[in-house]
Amino acid sequence: MLSIGCSLSKANKVFILPTPPKGEYSVDSNGHLALPLVTDIIAQDGNHWRKILTIMAKLSSSGADWRDYRDTQLLQTSECILFQLPTTFDTSKTYFVCGGQMQSKLVGQRAFKALDEKALIRVHTNLILCPYPDYRQFPNRLIDLNLAYLN
Repeated sequence: MLSIGCSLSKANKVFILPTPPKGEYSVDSNGHLALPLVTDIIAQDGNHWRKILTIMAKLSSSGADWRDYRDTQLLQTSECILFQLPTTFDTSKTYFVCGGQMQSKLVGQRAFKALDEKALIRVHTNLILCPYPDYRQFPNRLIDLNLAYLN
């Protein structure tokens, strides 16, 4: 599986993660799981993916209730999850490159600016290098820092 959510061409937020969910999903010939139900991902892949999707909803909900957004709108029209880096980065999208494994391929290619004292969030225009979306690595204070940058 290479991607989940709305198509990359329609997404305005793209989350790049190292590993896809492990549940049994029907993907198309391109390895895309289009418009999945978040509740299905949580049911099949458990608490770990609930946490990932919750952080994505907090970053995407634009002031709406993130819980409702996660359960009804996330990945339907505005967000896509990729499990490999794209070959190019469209300037009209925001890319969240999550975790060191994915980031290691980008660091050195661009000058990233640290948004926090430990450089856990680094940015270069529409590219955001951020921790893996798990509460231990990506707590609410870093989510707030991300949202401040986006606004």
